[in-house]
Amino acid sequence: MNSLYGTFRLVSEEALFYLGKLMFLYITIPLTLLWVLIGYIFGLGDDVVASISGPAYFFIALFGVNGYRSMYPVAIGMGSTRVQLLKVYYGVGILTVVISITFLNVLQYILKTLYLRWEIGANILHPGLFLIDGYHFLAYLWIDLMFGLFLFGVPFLLYSIYFRLGLRKSIIILMLLSVIFMVLYYGSYLSDSMEWFLELYLDASGMTLVTLLGLFSVGALLLSYPIMRNAPLKPKSRKD
Repeated sequence: MNSLYGTFRLVSEEALFYLGKLMFLYITIPLTLLWVLIGYIFGLGDDVVASISGPAYFFIALFGVNGYRSMYPVAIGMGSTRVQLLKVYYGVGILTVVISITFLNVLQYILKTLYLRWEIGANILHPGLFLIDGYHFLAYLWIDLMFGLFLFGVPFLLYSIYFRLGLRKSIIILMLLSVIFMVLYYGSYLSDSMEWFLELYLDASGMTLVTLLGLFSVGALLLSYPIMRNAPLKPKSRKD
């Protein structure tokens, strides 16, 4: 029980450092205030796109890789098992991403509301701009949540593969998969699958596509579990 509590506290403090202090306190909140002041003073036009989401996307992906790497030897040294660390990391990580993305969209909503009240034509940079027409808070929040989970799950899966196989083997496997895909694609063996995906893309709404993106990120986390549950204390060397 003590080791589980210690692991939970370790992961929580690491998540708070990356996504609380670094992302919001030091960058995103000051950046939001800066865009508010710039919009109020200069009255931005329609050609301007205000962006406060870039740091959030970067630090979510960074936490998905560097956060676990820095916690791993510490947690094991504290008596935690690999399975405990992975479960706590998944749970705290997903919860932190949800909270961070929600707070980010609240800041974007405040910025959007102020711009509308001041009759400022500047847009707010968001993935929803490319998927749906008009600003809708709940729709934008869902899109951001799926995108945030993708940035958390997929980088961690790639890091897990690198951790277990090393840089050289990871690159070799990546190139082999690329060659196999190119042969299947240009040999017309994937024509049915490509037609199915194209029909899905044309028929589905943007919300369906981003939901599939979120499900893909959950699948990436599930794949990383058997890779890291019996991982050694140190990753493979760069030469492996």
